[in-house]
Amino acid sequence: MSIREPQIFSPPVDKALKRPDGKPIRIVCVDVGMKFNQLRCFLARGIEVKVVPWDYDFLKEGNYDGLFISNGPGDPATLKATVDRLRTAIEATKTPIFGICLGHQLLARAAGAETTKMKFGNRGHNIPCTNLRSGRCYITSQNHGFAVNAKSLKDGWQELFVNANDGSNEGIWHTEKPLFSVQFHPESTPGPKDTEWLFDVFISAIQKTQGPDGKAALNQPVEIPGGLIEDNERANPKAKVRKVLVLGSGGLSIGQAGEFDYSGSQVSALFSMAVQYEANSTMLSGYQSSQRGGHLHHPY
Repeated sequence: MSIREPQIFSPPVDKALKRPDGKPIRIVCVDVGMKFNQLRCFLARGIEVKVVPWDYDFLKEGNYDGLFISNGPGDPATLKATVDRLRTAIEATKTPIFGICLGHQLLARAAGAETTKMKFGNRGHNIPCTNLRSGRCYITSQNHGFAVNAKSLKDGWQELFVNANDGSNEGIWHTEKPLFSVQFHPESTPGPKDTEWLFDVFISAIQKTQGPDGKAALNQPVEIPGGLIEDNERANPKAKVRKVLVLGSGGLSIGQAGEFDYSGSQVSALFSMAVQYEANSTMLSGYQSSQRGGHLHHPY
C-alpha cells in the first residue's frame, strides 16, 4: 500500500510556491496508503511533494517545509516506527504537521492519545462532521474502522471535529503549535469540495514559517476559518421551532413503505430535540405524531 522508494513530485512551474531562497516549498509525505487525489490537491496548490515509504526515517530529511501523513488502512497501533518518529517530530516542531485518516490516528498516538477499534466503523460518502470551533457541519467521505479516543488527548491538544452521527472524534489540533489532523477525507468529493480548504490551512501555516517571523509561527496554532461558534450563534440565532410537519412520499412500490421508513430517522431527531411533529405518508401505511408517543397509526 506504500511507495517503495522516495519520489519527488513537482507542481506546474507557473503555480509553484517559492521559499525566500527561490526553491519550491516542499512537504514530505509519509505514505501509509495514500490516495492519489491528496497528491493532486498539493500539486494544484503549487506544493512540491516528496513521497516517502511508511517506514522511512524522515527525521534525517533536512530540506522540507511541512510534514504530511497520508491516509491508509489498518490498525495504527501496528505502525510503531512511524509513531515514534512522529513523536520526535512533534517535540521538535520544526515544521507544520498535517494528517488525514490513518495519518490522523498516527499523529494522535504520537501525541500520547489512544486509538480504539470501532464496532462497525464509519464508511460512507455522506457522513456529517461538526467543526467544534465554528459549529458548522460538513458532509464528509470516510472509510475507517479505528478512531481516536478524544478523552485521552494530552494537554495542548483539543478536538477539532466530531462525528454528528455517533459522536466519535473526527479531528484534533494543537492550541499552541501548527499541528492538526482529520479523520475524514478532505480530498474526496462528497460536498463536492466541502473540506478541501484544510489543505489551504496547512499550506498557509507553512508559508508563515517562511517569513521573517518564521520561528514565532511555529509556536502558533493553525488558523481555522469560519469564526467561533459563540459569535456565529449570536449572528445567526436558531429559530425556535415548536412543531414540524414531515411528509413522506410513500413506498417505492406497492406493499412497501420505504420513504415513510426513511422519515423515521428524521422524526426521531425532532423527537430528541423536544420538537412536536406530525408525519404523514401518501401510502395507507399510517400517520405518526409526537402527541401519540411517536408510534405508527393507521388513518382509518
